[in-house]
Amino acid sequence: MNGNGHRLWWRRVTIVSFLLIILEVGKVFGEHACHSCMAHCKTFPNGKLDPATCDCVGNSTCYADDCFVKVEIFPEETTAIIQKGCIKGLPKGSPGCHYAGQAESVHCYCSGEYCNEKLNLNFYTPKPLPTIECCECSELHEDKCPETKCLRTCRGNYCLIDFDGVEQGCGIGVPRLQNFLRLPHYPEHQGETFCARYQATLSTVVHGCVCTNPSGQCNEINKTRSYQLKNVIDRKVDDQNYCYSLHQKSKTPFTEVVFRQADTCEGHYCFVSMTTSELVIESEHQRENTRGHQDFVGLARPRYEILAGCLKVDDDKKITLGCTTEFSNSNEPIAIHCICDSHLCNYYHLLVNMFILDPEMDQEITGNLILR
Repeated sequence: MNGNGHRLWWRRVTIVSFLLIILEVGKVFGEHACHSCMAHCKTFPNGKLDPATCDCVGNSTCYADDCFVKVEIFPEETTAIIQKGCIKGLPKGSPGCHYAGQAESVHCYCSGEYCNEKLNLNFYTPKPLPTIECCECSELHEDKCPETKCLRTCRGNYCLIDFDGVEQGCGIGVPRLQNFLRLPHYPEHQGETFCARYQATLSTVVHGCVCTNPSGQCNEINKTRSYQLKNVIDRKVDDQNYCYSLHQKSKTPFTEVVFRQADTCEGHYCFVSMTTSELVIESEHQRENTRGHQDFVGLARPRYEILAGCLKVDDDKKITLGCTTEFSNSNEPIAIHCICDSHLCNYYHLLVNMFILDPEMDQEITGNLILR
């Protein structure tokens, strides 16, 4: 082995040893053991899980402050995927199961030794949330959306509006925006409006609001646009941070080199997110190159995607700085999402140091990692 090969081998051995030490330290300092597994199962024709057969336990274990279960349902194929693992940096006040914006996706969180089991989580049944009436309209589907009233109405757990292209509608469960902002104690914010604008590139922009006002129709265009302009776009215009701006996909893991392709943007905060796989299904006979009855299997297919950019929000109290990391018993995260508040803080180092981030993040972060 030449000198370069020896150094590369030694570096790999050192990284693996370091990660194993960290996992052992988790046991010592009281982190909980969580089931780490994935399985697929048939659903009932109505898309519901069969509580007797839809689950996974396995012998794999990971260690963290909290455990998770994700249930992704594919109605047309009457198949569901259940994935379990560990999560660090989970915003407080998120226990139990909730729909993740749509009826086909349920996310559950808990704290305790091997708590991510179906009996402990009521067979992954989502908790009920208040239902409200919302405006429904889509200019992308050739609707002409009125400014001050609803073209149509729908009912859901929250209303939403996307100003880019004008989309109004309803969501089920907990809005994805709340997870993006790392907002704690979401149920305590019922009746409020949340507006944000974040972008990773000029073609990757989210610009809109979600609201849960019990009077209903809180996503009227005029009402929410005025709120967005005043409280997001025109707020703190002289007190913003430069952030890396990047969106890349790959079939192989990213390295620091990917940030050479980054541009910059400005926002109240910076963010960086990365996923390493996606849950998919494929037909059984396709995998085995056979023909016959159409059964499906669930897979976690490697798919690397990184988003880095700038974030503006209507209220600083709705943001929690730090990182949320999902992982299994592997030394690679399933997903990681970080928010920071200093110039160019959303760099690659936040992603590679996910195991040594303080999950509580109670201290003020100014773009630097807080080490244990």
